[in-house]
Amino acid sequence: MKYANKYKDIIVNKYDNYKEDERFNRKSQSFEFRTTLHYIQKFLKKGSKILEIGAGTGRYSIALAKMGYDVVAVELVESNLKVLRENSKGLNNLISYQGDVLNLQFEDNTFDMVLCLGPMYHLFNKRDKNRAISETIRVCKPKGICMFAYIPHTSILWNYGVRKGGLSHLAYALNKDGSIKDTPKEIFNSYFIEDFAKQFQKTNTTFLKNVATDGLAPLMRDYIDGGKMSDENFELLYKLHLTTCERLDHQGYSSHMLYICKKN
Repeated sequence: MKYANKYKDIIVNKYDNYKEDERFNRKSQSFEFRTTLHYIQKFLKKGSKILEIGAGTGRYSIALAKMGYDVVAVELVESNLKVLRENSKGLNNLISYQGDVLNLQFEDNTFDMVLCLGPMYHLFNKRDKNRAISETIRVCKPKGICMFAYIPHTSILWNYGVRKGGLSHLAYALNKDGSIKDTPKEIFNSYFIEDFAKQFQKTNTTFLKNVATDGLAPLMRDYIDGGKMSDENFELLYKLHLTTCERLDHQGYSSHMLYICKKN
């Protein structure tokens, strides 16, 4: 295989020892799922054929298949794929494969929407990042929609560094400009928002939106998940979040961002 993620073993070990299927169960973490699905639905058209790359245990793919869309899910980690297949039994409109974003086994211009909602977290050099973006765009139809999830530098500084007490550990990886070095042993990489967008300058795409999918919810996790917020106020907060998640002054601190573009 010419292109493959050489850090696959590190990624697999991470997810083999992590309950990915429970990740959205907390209220604060549900912001990311609900907001991402909200924007997916905004751009879907009747009869759209969807590819999700890095589908994890299938939370998005299964939700979309249950809505009636034809979905193909590709996942690198075998243990995640096993859960996905177990959870999607009976959904004949969802097909799943083990695969790598760096070497997608699909023809050009195949899908109406392509979701890359995990792979960009685990790529540690410019070549692989560009390859993941080009492969995602390649298999999307002209006028189709591509969505890429990514992590901002600042969210790691405040969420992991401050909230989780990891500043001393994080300090070695910080550059003078506040960016965080790509370090495979740390599993996750991150970006400044403007730098993520620059990767698309020479692609055959048109930028549509940048969305802070969970906003400040992860930083407020102890309050939101700790029983201090009523269900009514939580739903009110989520509705307010949807009105502000595209604003520049609400981005950067979000633990996850969603870059949305259209293939020309």
